Amino acid sequence: MTTPIDWEARVLAAIDESATELLDLAGLLIRTPSENPEGDCTEIAGVISTYFANAGLGHEQFDAGDGRVSVVAHTGEKGEGDRHLVFAGHHDVVPVGDTSRWSFSPLAGDVVDGWLRGRGASDMKAGLAGLMHVYALLKRLEVPLAGKLSFASVPDEETGGRRGADWLLDQGVLEGATGGIIAEPAERNHPTIGQKGSNWFRLTIAGKPGHGSLQPLHGTSANLLGARAIIALQKLWDMTPEAPEELRELIEFSKFYAEEREGYEAGIGAVFEKVTLNVGTIHGGTSTNVVADTCVIEFDSRVPIGLTRAQVRTRIEEILDEEGIEATIEPIGFMSEPNWTAPTDPIVETLVGSLRELSDPEAAGVLQWASSDARTFRSHGIPVLQYGPADLKTIHSFDERALASDVVLAAKVYALTALRYLGLSA
Repeated sequence: MTTPIDWEARVLAAIDESATELLDLAGLLIRTPSENPEGDCTEIAGVISTYFANAGLGHEQFDAGDGRVSVVAHTGEKGEGDRHLVFAGHHDVVPVGDTSRWSFSPLAGDVVDGWLRGRGASDMKAGLAGLMHVYALLKRLEVPLAGKLSFASVPDEETGGRRGADWLLDQGVLEGATGGIIAEPAERNHPTIGQKGSNWFRLTIAGKPGHGSLQPLHGTSANLLGARAIIALQKLWDMTPEAPEELRELIEFSKFYAEEREGYEAGIGAVFEKVTLNVGTIHGGTSTNVVADTCVIEFDSRVPIGLTRAQVRTRIEEILDEEGIEATIEPIGFMSEPNWTAPTDPIVETLVGSLRELSDPEAAGVLQWASSDARTFRSHGIPVLQYGPADLKTIHSFDERALASDVVLAAKVYALTALRYLGLSA
């Protein structure tokens, strides 16, 4: 009789034996262009579908238009009391940028000196390859999983579009899922289990044009009003969140982790308890010698646990009113409330427990200040956490890479978590 421990040893050994196959798959995904923008993921979705077809695995494509193609696969059945686990990721990547500033080809997809190299190596084609490889390996070995295991790879994540995870989940394709692993980049021993809310907005301010030589005596400069608004809105930093008691320890640990373990400068942990505001773009005026009649400013604001987007919006309106600035406020881009999965949720406890055995006894979940598709899964009632191989400092930058050994480790974590979370039927 094959025991659960026997199955775990067998699957982990199989991952070691097929490590080259896993890294080759990651390289293939990296070499397949899927930049967003423009966001057409038809080709990469085809590569994923071909992989599943060659492995004899049933799957479907879901096309939301303009190349926003998702790939979904299911195995097993969810009976009464059973669990349903989702392996999830996105296959679009940010643009490679100026290729002359890379020291290797952005589409290299090779392993050199122990590093998997190329756009998406960290965010998040290596992690996606790990999910695909483990999904196929569990079927190849005929592991008798209890419950249901699904795989979902989506487009449209990098620009906050709604034709990826949002569209797919709205179709009910993953109905009944009880937990999920998203292979987003994470520090080797610290999966992310919560994130700040995202509150991007556009401010449009109207002025009164006139001849530039008469400023400030004639005309009202929208650009000057915009500059005043930018300075005034820094007051958002002073808002005080009221985080739930059960999350305060997690927030404090995340602050410590960001400064002591991830290597950011002292004080960076404050972002977990503050409303941040980045002035992204400013467009105003029509000519140098004309008083600007319109100024349009786009902001990236993030909302900490303990505040809501509505509260921040109200404060923005109050600040502008205090300054006597009339403006139109329009939500744009990423929009989400602060969201998290409880540290005691079974999917978190199972993955963190697996990671502690495979890598570090002190492994633990942390919060992140960025946004991802995790917000969408949680808004549909699916508890998820994020864990994937990464060299964090190269994400969205030149010379993106990930340690090959971390790619293999992540695959083992996915496999062990699936075995333990779903259990075995025989």
